[in-house]
Amino acid sequence: MVLLKHSIAVLLAVSLLTACGSKDKKEETKKETETTTTSSNEDNTPASRLEGAWEIKRAEGTAAETNVGTVYTFKGNKLSFGKEGFNNPGNTQITDSTFSFQAEGNEYKFMYDYKFNGDTLVVAMQKSGGQVFHMTKQ
Repeated sequence: MVLLKHSIAVLLAVSLLTACGSKDKKEETKKETETTTTSSNEDNTPASRLEGAWEIKRAEGTAAETNVGTVYTFKGNKLSFGKEGFNNPGNTQITDSTFSFQAEGNEYKFMYDYKFNGDTLVVAMQKSGGQVFHMTKQ
């Protein structure tokens, strides 16, 4: 069981790093400078809409089946994700249509585009070759 957990952790890490598709350490965009990170007390802000745990129920693109069941947890300017005992903590910056993930102790920042389709959070990882996650709130 421990070997299975470690294998899944390695597979998730490899899939995340390969999905980036770029060796750039950090990409500055106008959207990043207009970042909103607020507490969950403000109901209409982008950060408060994402606040909480979101589970991938359906995925498209590279390693789609591997990503199903992964839970992304937003708490203020913190973001962690993982499944089956593996958790990858880091920081996030949230705008009205994007969020970032920078793992603790890592200099690489991954960017995601997001939108809501009813109660479903639809997330597309930038520079991933088509990875799209359909998430529901837990």
